[in-house]
Amino acid sequence: MSALANLLDLTRNMFAAAHSGDFDRVSALDAERRAMLEAGLLPEADSATLADAILACDRELVAEVARARSLAGEQLRQARLAQAGVGSYLGVAFPR
Repeated sequence: MSALANLLDLTRNMFAAAHSGDFDRVSALDAERRAMLEAGLLPEADSATLADAILACDRELVAEVARARSLAGEQLRQARLAQAGVGSYLGVAFPR
């Protein structure tokens, strides 16, 4: 398998991991992908096609991570509101 095809597989695996919420795996795959990019890639016969596929998948990955980050932020906000409500009811303040 070519280096660009491997890069595409890594990016697809990162997206799948992000989609399933496994961000530890996303981070590990990202480190592997960065190392591959830093080592350099040689042009291949189908470089343009593979690069387009990598960029499209990477855009999906970024969107998925942004979605998960927004969801986590909203969950944190809701938890803090609930915590503040309980604190008010009990007459105590919880540290944030």
